[in-house]
Amino acid sequence: MNTTSLMRRGMIAGAALALGACDMDVINPGVIDAAHFDPSSDAATLSLSAQSNFYKAVTTSAYWSGLFSGEVMPGAVRQETNDLARRVATSSTSDVGNAWALLQRSLATNELTVQSLVKGPNAASDINLARAYMNSAFSLVLIAETYCQGDILVGPPLSPAQMLDSAIVRFKQAVAIGGASGVAEGTKIVNASNVGLARASLQKKDYAAAATYAALVPATFVYNAVTVDDASNRALGNSTYSYDIGGNLLVVPDAYRALSDPRVPWKDALRKAQDTGLEYYQQLKYTGYANPIRVASGLEASYIAAEAALQTGNTAPALTLIAARRTAGGQPAFTGTTPAAILAELMDQRARDFWLEVKHLGDWQRNPSATPYVGASGTPYYKPVQGNFGTATCLPVPIGEITANPNWPK
Repeated sequence: MNTTSLMRRGMIAGAALALGACDMDVINPGVIDAAHFDPSSDAATLSLSAQSNFYKAVTTSAYWSGLFSGEVMPGAVRQETNDLARRVATSSTSDVGNAWALLQRSLATNELTVQSLVKGPNAASDINLARAYMNSAFSLVLIAETYCQGDILVGPPLSPAQMLDSAIVRFKQAVAIGGASGVAEGTKIVNASNVGLARASLQKKDYAAAATYAALVPATFVYNAVTVDDASNRALGNSTYSYDIGGNLLVVPDAYRALSDPRVPWKDALRKAQDTGLEYYQQLKYTGYANPIRVASGLEASYIAAEAALQTGNTAPALTLIAARRTAGGQPAFTGTTPAAILAELMDQRARDFWLEVKHLGDWQRNPSATPYVGASGTPYYKPVQGNFGTATCLPVPIGEITANPNWPK
């Protein structure tokens, strides 16, 4: 599905999700009437609707990104899913379009929310506007770390760096407006956006900016994509859990199982995966529809600060963090001394702490030689009959977007 279609459908779908999760007295649930929209009285409904689309995109991206980056193996029979996991997918591969659709829906609905609320009389301190800016920015980051190119609201193609630049602009708006809002959620938005600013800056290898933003985040801070266990509407639940439990579809790889690390929980389910070839080693990080997925945290900020310092010659923060995280994982003390060894260990600890949290792919793109547990190009795929891993490091833009977007070169 292309972005043009998603903008219209996404606003309605997002409204339905938000209204389904809240007890709100509305005349026509699931429909936002543009002729009667009031940026003041309807702002919360619009912003929370768009946020629901963001949460859905995050919980779904966890498995698409995890398959591509090797965090999980596909137990699925579908060739399209194996092509994505083997890194040989094309613009016509359906799974490439499925992943794009949810991320673009999140981006589009939050962008449209911004366009509506920025006209309001209290825009400079509107918590609903701050929320939309933040979630739009995180959507941009996820697209930049997943796809080889992106676009915004059916605009021209943008490089990952341009998408990250666009995210930085929006995170800064979220910080300014959230800080001026005077409500508790404003502090949460400021902290999450500072993590986002640090993440986007680190991905661009702007180490000074990454360190500056990361230092602003409290160590205990966490921002989650919230999910709900609602039997009547599974769209509100954790999509990674739903995808997995629906058919033995996500298999924990050998390398992750061998870690024996509590941060990478799994079990032998004592049965085959859907393809009947792989054993179903089941992930246990997400064990129910109501399990949230972490989007940003003080822990991530600590990793970003440590990596930024290491890349500029200061090994101390990385060594301190490595020591703490190895203790958390039940590992002995780290003995490496060279910058390369320290970076590799830092990325290894990141892989464990943020397993299935939509971060490993970006880590691998940023530090390809230091990031572990990614199948090397040309080496055998988990299913030998499929061949070897391909050379792709990002997903191509789906053909539906290219053909339907008038700004995309044909």
